[in-house]
Amino acid sequence: MPNLHPRPPPRTPTLRRSFLASALAVVGLAAATGAARAEPWPSRPIVLTLTGAAGSAPDVVARDVVARIGMALGQPIVVENVPGAGGIVAMERVRWAQPDGYHFVFTHIGAVVINPALHKSLSYDPVRDYAPVSLVLTGPMILVASPSLGVGTLEELISLARRDPGTLMYGSAGIGTPPHVFVEQLKAATRLSLDHVPFKGSSGLVQGLLGGHVAVGMEGPGALMPLIEGGKLRPLAVSGDERMKILSHVPTFAESGVPGIGLSWLAIMAPKGTPPGAVAALNREVTRVLAMPDLRTAWAALGRTPGGGPPEVLAERIRDELPRWRTVIDGAGIRPE
Repeated sequence: MPNLHPRPPPRTPTLRRSFLASALAVVGLAAATGAARAEPWPSRPIVLTLTGAAGSAPDVVARDVVARIGMALGQPIVVENVPGAGGIVAMERVRWAQPDGYHFVFTHIGAVVINPALHKSLSYDPVRDYAPVSLVLTGPMILVASPSLGVGTLEELISLARRDPGTLMYGSAGIGTPPHVFVEQLKAATRLSLDHVPFKGSSGLVQGLLGGHVAVGMEGPGALMPLIEGGKLRPLAVSGDERMKILSHVPTFAESGVPGIGLSWLAIMAPKGTPPGAVAALNREVTRVLAMPDLRTAWAALGRTPGGGPPEVLAERIRDELPRWRTVIDGAGIRPE
C-alpha cells in the first residue's frame, strides 16, 4: 500500500543557511526601523520659516523666542525670512516642506485667517494643510489720529466723520493687512465714513500719517508708540478687552461703545503630517519660554500677552476667527490688488 503521507525531504544546509539569512535580514530591518523611530528629537537643526522681513516686529519676537528654545533643545533653530504676499509665500513653502518635524512656520493672523477670505483661490487651507503648534502672543491694535485733526476720542472721530462724510481718509499697511481689516470692522460697526489709503508696510503708513497724507491710521504698538510718546500722533482707542498698561488713559473700543474689535496674534504651525511627538515637544518648549518673567515683563509694556498652552488653543482660535473675518471682508468688498 502506498505511503499517503510521505515525509518531506530533509532540508539541505543551503536551504537552512538561506532561511537563517532571510530571518536575520528581517530582524535587522526591524531593529534599524525601530532605531530610526526611537531617534531623539531634535537630532539636527530646525528650520523656522517666518512670514515677514528681517527686522519686522514678528521677526524680533520670533528670534527672541527661538533663541531660548534652541538652547534648551540642544539644536539651533534657523530663522528663514520669507516675506511676500501677506504671508502666502512662506505659508506655501512650509505647506510643501517635508513633514519630518524639522520644518515649521512662524506666522500671523493675516496669513492664517484673513487670507482665506481675501483670496478666493488661495493655494493653502489653514485647517487642512497645517498642524497647529502654539499660539505665541496676542497684541492690540491702536487707532491713532493726527493732532491737527482736533479729535481726542473715538466718539469725537465718529462725530466729525458724520458731519463731513467722505472727507476723512485713513491709512493702513496695505490692502488686506490686519490693520486694514480691523478698521473695516470698525466702520461696519459704527457706520463710520472713512476712505482707505493703502501704504506699503508699517513704515509707509507712519510716513503717510506724519506727512499729512492721511489723518487716521491703525497699527500695532511697535510702530506707533514712539510717535505717540513724542506727541506726533494721538491714540483714540485700543483693541482687545483690556487697556494697555503703557496707555492706561486710552480706552478700549469696547469701552468706547464698539465691542468685538479683537487682537492681532502670532503663532507657530507645522506641515500636516508632522510627527505628533515633535509637535508636542516644541509646544512644551514654547510654553515654557513664554512663562519666563523677563519676557512677559518686556511684552507687557507693549500690551502683548504671551500665548502657550496646548495646540488646541491655537486650533480653536483659527476655527473661531475664520468665519468672522470672512464676514468683515465680504461685507467691505475687500479684494487684493
